[in-house]
Amino acid sequence: MAYANRISDLARTLAQYPTTVTVMGNKVDVRTKEQLATLSAETTKLEALAAEGDSAIASGTCKDPSGLSSRLNFNASQISSLLTAFAAQDTERLKSMSIISKQKFDGYAKNRLSAEKRFADEVSQLLTQEAKTVSGLGKSETGKPDVKPDTKPESPSTPKPEDPVKPQPSKIPTMQDTISALPGYLRTTIPEIVKKYDDAALSMQSKSYADAAIKLGTNSNEAVRIYVVMAFTYGPEFLAPSTKIGWVNDIINNSQLGTIDQRILILRNAVEMRRKLDLPILDAA
Repeated sequence: MAYANRISDLARTLAQYPTTVTVMGNKVDVRTKEQLATLSAETTKLEALAAEGDSAIASGTCKDPSGLSSRLNFNASQISSLLTAFAAQDTERLKSMSIISKQKFDGYAKNRLSAEKRFADEVSQLLTQEAKTVSGLGKSETGKPDVKPDTKPESPSTPKPEDPVKPQPSKIPTMQDTISALPGYLRTTIPEIVKKYDDAALSMQSKSYADAAIKLGTNSNEAVRIYVVMAFTYGPEFLAPSTKIGWVNDIINNSQLGTIDQRILILRNAVEMRRKLDLPILDAA
């Protein structure tokens, strides 16, 4: 399967759905020009990433199968996160509508919005499937000369070169390794936010947030790091299951979005998307 072509086909199908509706004689955008431009740019980026995976799959090898697989997995939820951010924009954009007009708008816009949801789900499935395929590829070796059979008789006076020492496989960091490295990671990632902490206090607080992430159900090192960064940035209540922030609650408590690890990734993507669109992060709506 050519995953990039499939995403392109899905995007063309979505483009056939109207982006405006007429409500009581007035034309209303289901999707604004700015939203459509953002969606198009995100889709183009995902097509390029999928094409990178297609090339690796076609050749049967990849320079960094683990890294490419991780990028595919990470970006699988990007369209869903974008639509979540759009929904927040639409709530603000359409709040001046009367109840009757809003009901009519919702009815007229249903086909387009349902098509967007299907598009997001199918793109996510494609990238997740491609990530799984890429992760099983062999790692290509670069800079290695072609090996040709030597037809000349071997000279007895020529010593054979010793086999080079093979590097040991890199150690996969444990969760404890990740937690221990958090203070340095935070000072690099969010220096302005953690500068008020001395080393001992930062170590203690980061471990406390990491423990909270694990208690919530995170299993991956990446999800723990993301949780801790967001806890320092927005406060631990931001990520609590009892959060009062509606859009966060819709992600963190929605088991249909996947595991806690996957929901943390989706939440991080949604935060980044809201920043791009100048939407409030800590707004309760």
